[in-house]
Amino acid sequence: MKASYRLGILIVLGVVAASTALIAGSRFLARPETPKRVGQDLGDHGYPLGTYRLTERSGKVVTEADLADSVWISAFIFTRCPVSCPKISTVMKGLQTTLDGTDVKLVSLTVDPDYDTPAVLGRYATGLGADTNRWWFLTGPLDQTVDLILNRFHLPIEKNPGADADSKAEAVRHSPRLVLVDRGNTVVGFFDSDDPDAVRKLAAMARRKASWARHLPAVNATLNGTCAVLLVIGWVLILNRQIKTHAICMISAVAVSTIFLACYLVYHFQAGSVEYPGSGTSKVVYLSILLSHTILATLGVVPLVSLTLIYAIRKRFDRHAPIARLTFPIWLYVSITGVVIYWMLYQMPHVTTSV
Repeated sequence: MKASYRLGILIVLGVVAASTALIAGSRFLARPETPKRVGQDLGDHGYPLGTYRLTERSGKVVTEADLADSVWISAFIFTRCPVSCPKISTVMKGLQTTLDGTDVKLVSLTVDPDYDTPAVLGRYATGLGADTNRWWFLTGPLDQTVDLILNRFHLPIEKNPGADADSKAEAVRHSPRLVLVDRGNTVVGFFDSDDPDAVRKLAAMARRKASWARHLPAVNATLNGTCAVLLVIGWVLILNRQIKTHAICMISAVAVSTIFLACYLVYHFQAGSVEYPGSGTSKVVYLSILLSHTILATLGVVPLVSLTLIYAIRKRFDRHAPIARLTFPIWLYVSITGVVIYWMLYQMPHVTTSV
């Protein structure tokens, strides 16, 4: 094996080892924290709400078809609620501001429909400064409302028998959780309205799902995988002295990597960063791979590929060849780990923290 290949492999192994030590060490040295209830992302285990027919504060009838093409956040409140509902509605008002400029809708469903008529909900919504287009307040027959919350959202709801004796007690016991519903009326997550971290995660997840760029991570993984295949084919071709075909293959790899970089930047500009949802050993592995991938992509692939191309264009193959051999294992590692990072972040099953 050429010395340049060995150096490239040693660089990859060294960065991986240093990244793993840094991540594992930082987790080991960190003070243990009390686990926080940050929410429950259902991932691929979301479930459909089915059909429903409710009435908005404006008097408009709302069915599943009206929200089928939307990402929306649902809260459960009632206007006579003395304690929890004002807090929940304040959080929803904050989300209205946070998610301004997105297509995410907010939906507050009353758990006291006998009292909360559209007119009552209208006054309540006006007091909150709710945007009529982005924040809907829904009511409906009691039996249908209970069925929807209990059997479709799978959240608790019951009358409080002690409410009459205690004026401060809430007449209806209901969940304070906020529910994220994806397009197609699919429930994809639960978030505790009392936990600021959970609310931030909810807003970030809703923003990503509503963004037109939501499919880009899969595109990026495909581009990384394609680049890895092109690199291996190009390497085999040069070993067999098929120089012209090798050049075409490597130029294609550069083009694919460039497209990937553009898609990567667009996605994170639109959707922000995505936090790894797992914990324990899997998180150490993920962060180690991510750190080594980032270091080698930024400090290795970009300058080395540029230099390799420059020497090839100038036909300085005496300089091109050793740098290309050095670049190959680093570039290949970055491409393969790009696919691994996508799989771990978006596809690998995770144990989530229930709220």
